[in-house]
Amino acid sequence: MRLLILPFSTLLAAGACQPERIVYLPPQIPAETLTPCRISERQAETYRDLAVLATEHLTAARCANGKIETMAEILKETPDAPQQ
Repeated sequence: MRLLILPFSTLLAAGACQPERIVYLPPQIPAETLTPCRISERQAETYRDLAVLATEHLTAARCANGKIETMAEILKETPDAPQQ
C-alpha cells in the first residue's frame, strides 16, 4: 500500500491542473486573393467576338484558379485547427 502513495498522489496532482488553453488564429489571407475575378459581359455578335470572349473567360478562369491555389497553400501552412 505504501508503494501506491506516490503514483496516486501524482495522478491526483495531474488531475488538479487546469487544461492547457489553445487559441487558434485565423490564417492571414491577402486582400487581393479575396477579390473576385473580372468576368466579361461582352455580347458576341461575330466569330471574332466569340474568340475574344472565350479568351477573356479563359483569363478569368486562370485568375480564379490561381486564387484557389493561393488559398490552398495558405491553408496548408496553418497548423491543424478544429473543423467547425
